[in-house]
Amino acid sequence: MAEQNPSSCNSNCSSCSSGCPSKSAGIQKLPLAPGSSVKKVIGIVSGKGGVGKSTVCSLLASAMNKAGYHVGILDADITGPSIPMNFGLREKAIADSSGIIPEESKNGVKVMSINLLVDDPTEPVVWRGPIIAGAIKQFFEDVNWGELDYLFIDLPPGTGDAHLTVYQTIHLDGIIIVTTPQDLVGMIVEKSIKRI
Repeated sequence: MAEQNPSSCNSNCSSCSSGCPSKSAGIQKLPLAPGSSVKKVIGIVSGKGGVGKSTVCSLLASAMNKAGYHVGILDADITGPSIPMNFGLREKAIADSSGIIPEESKNGVKVMSINLLVDDPTEPVVWRGPIIAGAIKQFFEDVNWGELDYLFIDLPPGTGDAHLTVYQTIHLDGIIIVTTPQDLVGMIVEKSIKRI
């Protein structure tokens, strides 16, 4: 079997003849919405909340955008989303025949988050794991991302359902781990590293 060439992966295992490890393990990777193309997908994780993961994600996306790359952020922190506020986004995402249209920051970073769909962003999202997993999948495969060089996925703290969904259904080209220098944080971040 041929090995997968990560630079040519379109995350659609059903139309792929490569023998990458995820396909041979029987894991079906999600396809992108028609008309969308993403060259690299990078997960941003921490394990521990409050260490600056969403801030790092936002700053990294802005820096890559400033360097001339087309960038998007999928906010996979369904119960504690902060990416829209980081970019000052308050308009609701809309959908058309091409899929859900992500909101775009003033500097051109495309963003999809649950807070761009709910009526009141201060109301808690109290969903069980399967519904959270479904929302994350929808943000990946039903959003018209257009042509992106980088899609950053801002994952929530912990090692739960959101992480399992992303690791098992989305082809990740890399992971950035965010931490701070405290023993407690280090212990929890190590759990996240072992989960990857």
